[in-house]
Amino acid sequence: MYGLGVVKGMMVTLRHIFRPPFTVQYPEEVRPIPRRARTNLVWFEERCTGCSTCAQACPDGCILVATSPAEDGSLHIDRYEIDFRICMYCGLCVEACPYEAIQAGGTWKDVTAEFEAMYRDQDALTRFARNYLRESNYTYPNSQRVPDHVIQLIEQGS
Repeated sequence: MYGLGVVKGMMVTLRHIFRPPFTVQYPEEVRPIPRRARTNLVWFEERCTGCSTCAQACPDGCILVATSPAEDGSLHIDRYEIDFRICMYCGLCVEACPYEAIQAGGTWKDVTAEFEAMYRDQDALTRFARNYLRESNYTYPNSQRVPDHVIQLIEQGS
């Protein structure tokens, strides 16, 4: 009986030994991120109107939006913060935003284990979005091209 188990185990090993490995040696090789993956949330300030639909849709309550009325009747965004420490990356905020101001995107190098770095205020979110746009050749995660006037603003701000 014991010998039969060893033979079965060796057959499984031999079957898999000639297949190519599916692990990659990160960071030398980087796997592409699937298009519909729920990765980091990227907030684009130029698209946000301050309607706080994303904050209302969030079941965790990890998005904070504080606005004040502007002179032209629109809303001025005073504070926009995302607490990734409690976010479960469900994507409801992405689906709820009518202006696509918050989208799922990012790369493997954006991952962090530092507890304090997972709480991002408006400045950190804006920096992250601008870096994302530079690295993605000024294309939003939903494959739309960034308008030229926004590209000029980003380049002037850096």
